[in-house]
Amino acid sequence: MQLPPRWAEHPGRATLRQQAQAAVEFALMLPVYLLILSGTVEFGRAFFAYGQLLQAAQDGARYGAVLHKGDSDITTRVQQLAPGGSDDTVTIAAVVSPQDSTAVAAADRTQGNLLRVTAQHTQTVLIPLFPLSSFSLSATASMVIE
Repeated sequence: MQLPPRWAEHPGRATLRQQAQAAVEFALMLPVYLLILSGTVEFGRAFFAYGQLLQAAQDGARYGAVLHKGDSDITTRVQQLAPGGSDDTVTIAAVVSPQDSTAVAAADRTQGNLLRVTAQHTQTVLIPLFPLSSFSLSATASMVIE
């Protein structure tokens, strides 16, 4: 008389060999999954910071072009909204018009000049799986002075 295999006695239950195989597969795939997950988290953080930085640059350009504020006021406004605050670098420049790239001094800005605000932010990496400890983000916004 031949005995049925052990797994036939308990249908639906995995054998010890199947459980060991599942554990090995899990151990092999876990680092790959964690790498993808951490990359997604870091990309999301960088994307959000860039969105904030772009909004800050756009707001600064509008602040200077519509309200006719000076460079120090524009810089303060951009840094209030930027993800790095006062640690972020703000560069303000003006040219004669969108077609003429001749530089205009801050005191000589008039209606029709193009005001360009550039904000730079250093984004730190929280998850140490990547070789970079930080990377630079930059956003630029331009607006014609009204």
